[in-house]
Amino acid sequence: MNLSTRQIEILSLIAKGHRDKEIAKHLGMSVRTVDSHLQRLYDRYGVRSRAAIVAKWLLEGGIPMSLECATPVGAVSARP
Repeated sequence: MNLSTRQIEILSLIAKGHRDKEIAKHLGMSVRTVDSHLQRLYDRYGVRSRAAIVAKWLLEGGIPMSLECATPVGAVSARP
């Protein structure tokens, strides 16, 4: 499935465990815009959860982008 660069960025950050608020801050957009992108992706893939969208995307050959972003809430950072 052809996805825009922005959709791939959002899916990559979701795959890393980031929440909508963190994604919005990192990409310089509103939380509502992130949610809008995510809803369109849900419809496109026929799913209704973050886990399902990432799983389907990865199974179809999606490759997460290497994006520098803060460690997700609750994750342990490997940085000193």
